[in-house]
Amino acid sequence: MRPLIIPFFIPHAGCPHTCLFCDQHLISGEQAALPSAELIAATVEEWLARSPGRPAEVAFYGGSFTLLPQSRQQQMLQAVLPFLATGRVHGVRVSTRPDALDTATLDFLAAHQVRTIEIGVQSLNDEVLQRTGRGHSGQQALEAIQRVAGRDFAVGAQLLPGLPGDTKAKALDSLQGVLAAGAHFIRIYPAVVLAGTGLARLYQQGSYCPPDLEQGTQLCAALLREAARAGCPVIRIGLQADDGLVSGQTILAGCWHPALGHLVKDELFFELVLRLSEQLPTADPVLVHCHPQRVSEVRGHGNRNLQRWRQAGIAVSGVQPDPLLDQHHVRLEALTFCFSGSWLTTY
Repeated sequence: MRPLIIPFFIPHAGCPHTCLFCDQHLISGEQAALPSAELIAATVEEWLARSPGRPAEVAFYGGSFTLLPQSRQQQMLQAVLPFLATGRVHGVRVSTRPDALDTATLDFLAAHQVRTIEIGVQSLNDEVLQRTGRGHSGQQALEAIQRVAGRDFAVGAQLLPGLPGDTKAKALDSLQGVLAAGAHFIRIYPAVVLAGTGLARLYQQGSYCPPDLEQGTQLCAALLREAARAGCPVIRIGLQADDGLVSGQTILAGCWHPALGHLVKDELFFELVLRLSEQLPTADPVLVHCHPQRVSEVRGHGNRNLQRWRQAGIAVSGVQPDPLLDQHHVRLEALTFCFSGSWLTTY
């Protein structure tokens, strides 16, 4: 059973920087002040009542939690302690910057039963970090991951490919770096241009253009494949589709779609079938078999993969579930030929 995540957003709170890409109020859909202890307790009770018996975790997202005054951190964390003591909540996670995780900070978090720390790495390339105003280096990010991973914490790395100065090679290098440093999971947020940010000014001046939806989907697919090959889960791709982002006036450019994670997985299966079909000696109709939980991704969002394969001259007659296949594999069957492969290993 997937854990119930009870989120509290602290948009931009604690962070001393305004990075070119950032508008945390818009991203989180939150404009309010930091949550009080009373609000935290009441919200946790409400969420637990809606999902009785489900393992739960409280998360403090947005901003840089560990740069808040420690008294405010303590106030929020202590509000969760009674739920932890009774076992109704199983853990707490926070998100913060790489340069806000010294040993004393980790001691404090451990004492308040924080179990997961997500680090906004964005990139390990110093040119990209400098151009976006991050205020820390790639080496600091690596050291932060290593420091957290060396303690009794789960550590996640948030990556933001497509920023000014970034390339596919640099994004893949950043992924490999955080994996080697010990990240236990990854979030991938391809760059988008939000109205009112520094990136918006660059975009409107014509000096920056982020990857579009197609380019960003292909880039995220490459990152997802490499993370999966390393056995590291990618727990989210793309920003949450909150009201502030779906209004149609806030995203000026970039790779955003309310079902971006689906599109990225679609891309992996599209390319896999395309590669496998090169082995077919005729243009006979092809039946694609896949794991039952992957039928939608193989067909593609809105059946887009079926359409794209036909445009490429591959006559896919249908997609058939096969519980004996693992979740990365497909098997192509034509009249007299059968080929199988996995997007982890075939290309």
